[in-house]
Amino acid sequence: MKVLLVVVLSFAGCAFFSETQQPDTMPQLVYRTPLPAVPADWATTRPKIEVLFHISKTGAVEGAHFINPTGDDNWESRALTEMMQWRYSPARFGQDSVPVWIRVPVNVIFTDTKMLNLSELVCVNKTCADSAYLLLLAGHPFESIVQELPSVSTGTYEKRIGETDIRIFTEEVQRELARLEEDGFTKPIRIGSSFVIFKRMRGKQVSGL
Repeated sequence: MKVLLVVVLSFAGCAFFSETQQPDTMPQLVYRTPLPAVPADWATTRPKIEVLFHISKTGAVEGAHFINPTGDDNWESRALTEMMQWRYSPARFGQDSVPVWIRVPVNVIFTDTKMLNLSELVCVNKTCADSAYLLLLAGHPFESIVQELPSVSTGTYEKRIGETDIRIFTEEVQRELARLEEDGFTKPIRIGSSFVIFKRMRGKQVSGL
């Protein structure tokens, strides 16, 4: 089945409304769930979609609504339920996280489900991530990297994600994951305030890649 994949466009074209002051650092999309299947005629009509999100100080979506109605109330209701599960990195003013409203245009793209068997190594900072990446390039096992890192790795962890629909990630992450062969790993990718290295584990071959 074809399903909708939304591509969040560059924030350069979006409007931000802080509840206190203009943030120094704008929120970035960290995690999303795929939206429900859309009407077949959207493949040709490509409705213009803009969503107004209220992002909390923790990066949670506290509110969302469509600025331009699609004409399909049932789909919009189910889509908003999914969007409320999305996560952003918090907007920041100096050292403080601040709530913001963001107006985000999206594109409608039809795509097949893309599943990969994944593990992730989450690093607390770039120094830690670069060290982990060098160890991986030198042939060290992915599962032992955390134990081999210096004390700067405090808070770093390795986690088996399992079979994952990669459409939950941003386009940057999806592009990196789509290139992976089994047992391959990505370079460190910044996701929110952390740096993540993904590994494609051996397992079921899937369609869509």
